[in-house]
Amino acid sequence: MRYRLKNPEIKENFGENLLRARGVQDIQEFCHPDESCLQSWRDLENIERAVKAIELTINDVRPYALIADCDVDGATSSAIIYQYLKRLNPEKEIQYFIHSGKQHGFSDLMEQLEDKDWSIIIAPDSATNDGEYISRFSCPVLCVDHHIKEENTIIPSNMILVNNQTSPNYKNKDLCGAGVTWQLCRALDDFFIKDLAWEYIDLCALGIVADMMSMLEVENQYLVQTGFKNIKNKMFRTLLEKQDYSMGGKITPITVAFYIVPLINAMIRVGSMDEKERLYLSFVMPEVMVDCHKRGAKGTKERLCVESTRECVNAKSHQDKMKEQMVEKLEAKIFKKDLLSNQVLFIRLEDDDVFPAELNGLLAMSIASKYKRPTIVARLNNEGYIRGSARAPGNTELKSFKNFMASTKLFEYTLGHDQALGVSILDRNLSTFHEIANKELSKIDFGENYYDVDFVMRADDQKIEEAIEELCAIEQVYGQQNEEPVMAITNLNVSQNNVKIIGKNLDTLRIEKNGITYVKFRAKDLIRELKDFPGDMDITLVGKPNLNEWGGKTTPQIFITDLEIEDSRFAF
Repeated sequence: MRYRLKNPEIKENFGENLLRARGVQDIQEFCHPDESCLQSWRDLENIERAVKAIELTINDVRPYALIADCDVDGATSSAIIYQYLKRLNPEKEIQYFIHSGKQHGFSDLMEQLEDKDWSIIIAPDSATNDGEYISRFSCPVLCVDHHIKEENTIIPSNMILVNNQTSPNYKNKDLCGAGVTWQLCRALDDFFIKDLAWEYIDLCALGIVADMMSMLEVENQYLVQTGFKNIKNKMFRTLLEKQDYSMGGKITPITVAFYIVPLINAMIRVGSMDEKERLYLSFVMPEVMVDCHKRGAKGTKERLCVESTRECVNAKSHQDKMKEQMVEKLEAKIFKKDLLSNQVLFIRLEDDDVFPAELNGLLAMSIASKYKRPTIVARLNNEGYIRGSARAPGNTELKSFKNFMASTKLFEYTLGHDQALGVSILDRNLSTFHEIANKELSKIDFGENYYDVDFVMRADDQKIEEAIEELCAIEQVYGQQNEEPVMAITNLNVSQNNVKIIGKNLDTLRIEKNGITYVKFRAKDLIRELKDFPGDMDITLVGKPNLNEWGGKTTPQIFITDLEIEDSRFAF
């Protein structure tokens, strides 16, 4: 295990100075943002044209078509605009269209859409680059999006593009589709003299967190903090109630990202079309009574939000089992074809590898974590491109697998985040890529965990408790690009008397020393190592701060991510 202090050493005002090191200038505003942190909706280009189009058609007898994109941001974006438009005119017919898989925009829906006369087609969180399809319609097409506009994209005359990326005056380029859609609702509020947009800010917050938007943006901080304090959507609330124990009763960007978003994503990946339709509708009409599909409940009715939440939990379980089965199958391929001989574990899927393409990323993530090397899971198409998902293990010296692949100039695209993205490469370029990767990445020991940490402190430092309390006091601000702080603790000298094994399965390690409790979950291998250790131990660990509140008492903790043990007699 290795670690590196990634910012200047901080010895006081731990929370404030950490945020300053991350570029935050006004700490008070960032931690407690108010409405002044919102940018004006007027800074979004074409938004007044969008408002005018809705004004002209909201009472039209022809229906609206609403394309719901296939992720959490798409679900929340479509739910926001659907509910808002229904409030303007409850009688307005709005037809929902959802994708069968992970498609985006218009490509797979043209046959259904071209078959009817619409007053407007609305595409929230998608379609910026779908001008070729949009030009085929005679009605206005409203795209409320946040994706990058490609260089050769055409914008036909009937397309109304409201996009923060294409709006020079809109500073926050990390606003998601639900955020841009919510800003459109604010514009509609002003035009129609309403006050409705604020009722959907919780869905806006969920979209921001789910789409991994930067939480260093103060506008995003305002939207997320305000949204999570004002949760009105009953589907969102039902999901939170289901996961309340796992979340420890805390609704933060971190807990929502870990315990709510995966349930919705699982349904979108592996749910049936009927289940997906119930999911999307549960955000806009949660109280509708529907047939209950729970085992043993045939013939009974249940509220849609409750039924869909149960189905999301089941989808997550089904997805996890499917993932385990496929990982086992792909592991056989890894050893049969000696794929570990390369620095990048490139698994080419064959015709008999039958599973939803939406699982590519999860499979790549599992294999990258297990074999501790960058992994690509992809399939060859008829055009000679191998396309799929790439993942790299965290906590290594390779901080951006995306940048590395892009630097080879061999990929058609590398779209996504540093360590989790979609990729496409010509089959004929694959061997050249392996040559480059085998040479350049051989310098990195992927088997050794490498951590960027925010603090390095000795275990006997009396300020550890103060640091934990101050860092946990601002837990509401942590999220994407403003990650939870990581602490390295050195010279933790313990004996067997300091070590306790707890939990129903006796697999949780707890070390108590100097008023701090160090906890490691699912630690059976480590527990065996500690039990067999011949004497007193000198431990170096990396972990995240936490405050445990129980029985009216608050205990400072560090959740252990990784540790190393030495014999204290030989530790210097």
